[in-house]
Amino acid sequence: MEWVAKFLVKMPVLDLSNYTGREQAYVKHCLLEKYLAPLAYKVGSAWDSIVYLDGFAGPWEVKHPDLADSSFGIAIETLKRAQVGLREKNLNVRMKAILVEHDQQAFAKLQAYGAAQNTADFDVHTLRGEFVEQIPEVQRITRLKCQNPFRFVFLDPKGWAQIPMKELQPLLKDRSCEVLINLMTRHIIRFLDESNRAESYQSLFGRAGVLEKLREAQKGGDERAEQAVREYCRSLKELCCFKYVSSAVILEPDQESVRYFLVYGTNDFHGVEVFKQAEITAARIQDAVRHEVRVQKTRQEEMMFESAPPKSRVVQKLRDRYIALGRSMVLRTLKDQKSGFTINYEELFCLAMSFPLVTPDDLIGWLAGWEPHLKLQLAGATRRKKPSPDQEDVVVVVNREMLQ
Repeated sequence: MEWVAKFLVKMPVLDLSNYTGREQAYVKHCLLEKYLAPLAYKVGSAWDSIVYLDGFAGPWEVKHPDLADSSFGIAIETLKRAQVGLREKNLNVRMKAILVEHDQQAFAKLQAYGAAQNTADFDVHTLRGEFVEQIPEVQRITRLKCQNPFRFVFLDPKGWAQIPMKELQPLLKDRSCEVLINLMTRHIIRFLDESNRAESYQSLFGRAGVLEKLREAQKGGDERAEQAVREYCRSLKELCCFKYVSSAVILEPDQESVRYFLVYGTNDFHGVEVFKQAEITAARIQDAVRHEVRVQKTRQEEMMFESAPPKSRVVQKLRDRYIALGRSMVLRTLKDQKSGFTINYEELFCLAMSFPLVTPDDLIGWLAGWEPHLKLQLAGATRRKKPSPDQEDVVVVVNREMLQ
């Protein structure tokens, strides 16, 4: 279908035919690829090496004979292409992948893959065992032949007991580290009211009182799941010292419900910017893929559309809620400033982009709607029409009492 080709943009690694029955993984992998490619270029000029860590590599349910439809397959191929591009810019950045898997049969495939992918300037290390038990060895391998490594950690566990926050702290509390975690909120919510689960929730979030907050959240809908994501993001900030956290929504391919959230942590606003662009692209792809699944399931071609496939009802509902939450938080931050004071646009950008499905244009629209009670000042002599977190743009609070 021509519209599918149009909206799946350039996906040189991913082939949708390999994801039949697990289309949600396709969307996840699209986001991963769209994030890692620009990330490599951004950090390649400041760090001498990039280390990709997959703590639960598998492979699971892959169909491609070369494991190209696995998370690590996507990541390694993307980073290899970026390495070539960096070399063309006279930047020799060493790349390294560390892949951890506990299951014996899966590890045999993983080990064979690692041996085939290992090259002189792209090291692929495979470790067998429970991820948290392998963290000391991961730390050792990370430093091999690397003076200044940047680490991207991808955690996609089968259950939350495998990612205890206390065990993750030594790995993630590093300025040169970013993390993307698959938070299976459906499972977290499912066992909330079981009395014997308290210890496991304490282990997951690493903070007391979270379980009680989740139980107090309204049952039904997505309130408990969203509360779980907010609390997990708070743990990443407070316990693992990430400056910024954000999340993305992945839906069931054939239902109007959330499959899971991808939670992201970084210490640089550039990471927020790159992740948000990847999320926006993945959301557009998700609409197209879900529509294709619906067409295949009913075997009836739906009415063609001129600009884009129809959006999910649950996504629109979530987006409306996150826009309201994001706007409220930005407004509260502005009202906390004294009239005449300024606040960096970068700060407001990272605050607004911490909410899934909220876009930079949403933030710009909010700010425009609050004029003339605030004033946007773009840095330098420029013809730019829009503010950017990359620039020293500021927002001047003219009259905070009139902001609403």
